Amino acid sequence: MIKDFFYYEPVKLLFGEGALNQTGEYASAYGKKALIITTGTFFKESGLVDRLQRILKKSKIDSVYFSAVDPNPLHTQIDAGAAVAKSEGCDMFIGLGGGSAIDAAKGMAVAFGHDRPIWDFCIGEDVQVISAKTMPIIAITTTSGTGSEATQWSVITNPSSEEKPGIGSDNTFAKVAIVDPELMASMPPKITASTGFDTLAHAIEAYTSTASTPITDMMCEKAIRLVGLYLRRAVKDGSDREARNGMAFANTLAGIGIANGVVTVCHGLAHSVGGVCGTTHGETLACMTPQTFRFSMRANPEKYKNIGMWLRNEYFNEGQDLLEDSLEEVEAVINDVGLNVGLRALGVDDKHLDKIANGVIGYMGGSIEIDPMNPTKEDLIQILKESM
Repeated sequence: MIKDFFYYEPVKLLFGEGALNQTGEYASAYGKKALIITTGTFFKESGLVDRLQRILKKSKIDSVYFSAVDPNPLHTQIDAGAAVAKSEGCDMFIGLGGGSAIDAAKGMAVAFGHDRPIWDFCIGEDVQVISAKTMPIIAITTTSGTGSEATQWSVITNPSSEEKPGIGSDNTFAKVAIVDPELMASMPPKITASTGFDTLAHAIEAYTSTASTPITDMMCEKAIRLVGLYLRRAVKDGSDREARNGMAFANTLAGIGIANGVVTVCHGLAHSVGGVCGTTHGETLACMTPQTFRFSMRANPEKYKNIGMWLRNEYFNEGQDLLEDSLEEVEAVINDVGLNVGLRALGVDDKHLDKIANGVIGYMGGSIEIDPMNPTKEDLIQILKESM
């Protein structure tokens, strides 16, 4: 029997080498002046921001540049960007970079459109609904990791409360997503590894989530196969065009997966770890995926058995213990791309564990509810201890 499901993916997706050059013609349907958001000034210094501004200008779109965004975007930075957009008369937001830049663009589009601080839409008893007042968003990804160009999710950090929730609605999908593998060629190996593992984690979690659909299952399978084929190659040689294209496609497929299947407990934990300890997302996931995998695979063994086979790009496996085989294949990817460290190496201490677990329960509870094992607080703390 086919599982009953609901599926929604409204993003206009433009994929291919050189796709950046078409940004203007697609963006022109949504406004006349854009705020371009990056995390830091690297893309300005490399000339990419100037190139994008010239492309936009050809389509009669003016633009303003905003770079004051951290790798874990802060709610105060979101509000500052929205204020700049308002003062400059912008009517659309372009996130240029990895998930941080795109998430920041989504947050600014919400804050600007509703004329409220972004944190009002994140956590609290009086949390606001993200409505159609949200301004248009264009997503231009330069990494193969977060899938944010294809999702409604935006992750925002409050350093005062040490919380890092994911927010989103049907109104925070990008109007247009530009996926140009040429933009990813300059990613250094460590970032390639970290963002690439995020892609794998998305695909595994959306596939094993109780919110998965038959459509996203197909996309997650393909994403896992592509990661198995190309992540190691992309880390070893960033100029490998086939590997960059493969990982770019895997990332977008996995992003579509989490737009509908969402994520399970490993991502819930990673958000809370990042909020408390400021860790890098992909590295945090790599620390905990083996432990969360082992914990949750008991509840849905038939799905977890497939993952190792797909990572080897095989279609039939006669192994005696397919669950352990899958776990070993995931661990092999982590080892081969240099992410085999524990949470302690990332700055997580035993004193943080209770607050991290409470954070998952408090604002990432959905990841618990749709995890096949539905872990308790004690389970979360045990997973964290085993990941140290």
